Amino acid sequence: MTEQLVAPVGGQNVTGIRGRLSRLALIDLRISTIAFWALLAIGLALRIVLLFTNSYVLDSDNSVVFLLSKHISEGEITWFFWGQTYGGTLLELAAGGAMVVFGPHVQVLGIVGALFFAVATVLLRQIASLAFGRPVVGNVAGVLFWFSGYWMARVGFSEPGFYGPSLMLGLLVIWLALRGDRKKSYLQWALIGLATGLALWQSPMGVAIAAPAVLVAVIRQFSPTRYLVGAAAAVLGALPWLIVFFTSDTAVKPQRDTPIGLVNFATFFTRVLPGAFSLSETGPRYATAFVALALLALLVVLAVVRRSWWLGTLLVSTGAVVIVVVLGTGAVLDQDSLRYAIFVLPALAVAIAWIATLLPFTGLVAMALAVGLSIGQTYTLFPQLRLTDSPTYIIGDIDELGDYLEEQGITAAYADYWVSYAVTAETGERVKAATISGPRRYAPYETDAANAPVATVIVLLDNENDKALNGNPDMPPSTRTVVADYAIYTYQQPFDAFSYGWQLF
Repeated sequence: MTEQLVAPVGGQNVTGIRGRLSRLALIDLRISTIAFWALLAIGLALRIVLLFTNSYVLDSDNSVVFLLSKHISEGEITWFFWGQTYGGTLLELAAGGAMVVFGPHVQVLGIVGALFFAVATVLLRQIASLAFGRPVVGNVAGVLFWFSGYWMARVGFSEPGFYGPSLMLGLLVIWLALRGDRKKSYLQWALIGLATGLALWQSPMGVAIAAPAVLVAVIRQFSPTRYLVGAAAAVLGALPWLIVFFTSDTAVKPQRDTPIGLVNFATFFTRVLPGAFSLSETGPRYATAFVALALLALLVVLAVVRRSWWLGTLLVSTGAVVIVVVLGTGAVLDQDSLRYAIFVLPALAVAIAWIATLLPFTGLVAMALAVGLSIGQTYTLFPQLRLTDSPTYIIGDIDELGDYLEEQGITAAYADYWVSYAVTAETGERVKAATISGPRRYAPYETDAANAPVATVIVLLDNENDKALNGNPDMPPSTRTVVADYAIYTYQQPFDAFSYGWQLF
């Protein structure tokens, strides 16, 4: 084939330059696509390996998620996180189903949680690809999100309850609402509505991500009958939440009972987001906040210049979820709230991916850096990373506590919040501990503790509850035993544990 010559520019043939650039772009696309799918599989495999190392750390909330899943696998269906009127149990239903096949192991929950984030990663890849009309941007964005550090990976395999499903469903609604032709079929509207309803059931964050996409779909197609189909499907998906909404005044009540501080809008970017990357010093924290806001501003510019529904929707969804977190969270946002960063990382990953792919093959460098930094952060946090047959708990040697209680024949007890569900999960419910501080989540555990031959109260050694109980003349006579990091008090029944004041920490 004879190549047609055109007027040279700067001594070079324009057609030849374009041809070489096209070939480079095609090679870049092919390599980045292979890299995306390979790294998606590698990232999932690494998460599964981490489930069997000392980096797999659980707290009491994670333990509740496991216990919920275990009970579902045994036929006890629960629609919300124990003790709450929010926090849908789609994750626990999926994990419970897996436990029917593989057994009630906490690692099964970890794998299912990671799979939800894997699906979210694939959806983000599709959204970024369609937003720019360049699949290479999607490939890079997906890898940047999937390998965004140890803490973000941990949110997936050590799930607080509903973060993965909320993010996945929110991104799914964006993809369903904007992909293809503006005019959607009845089936497509039903799928959009169902995914939105499920997102509402999962959490306020989920529906915050989904709602802007639904609004865009409504704006782009006027069809009242299709709206009705979508609304009916949304009602079906959100049915558990709607039932609670009409029967409880706490269904949409923010967790905070104090005025909302505007400082939380700042700390989301100066503490929460930097915490995801283990940055605690003032300089790096503020630099991270500046970069994040600059990347979001870049997306605003790109959305306007390109007149992109995709980018505009992703930005509005990101802003909405930040507002929901700031207004609805029950605590001042700090680095211990870093799990919320997972909801803004998709937008940041897309912005970085666009920059990284302005030149051929530089996106591959960004992918490699993300993988290397994520692995490096893990080894920095766990320099003695090693294989283990059980997860680590954040509140001491739960294994030793569980062994002691079982040796003493104690099958039911009261405990600090951070101890109660952890020891219950660690022993596979051979010991059932009801919490005496914090939210009272599961009444059957309280009944078992009240009906035990001897009342047993477990508190963290030397914490406020231990100090209040030790030698307190206002308390009934007791015996105190120290086991590992815990103080165990025994009282004669009847003992009304909830007639006393207890501290959470």
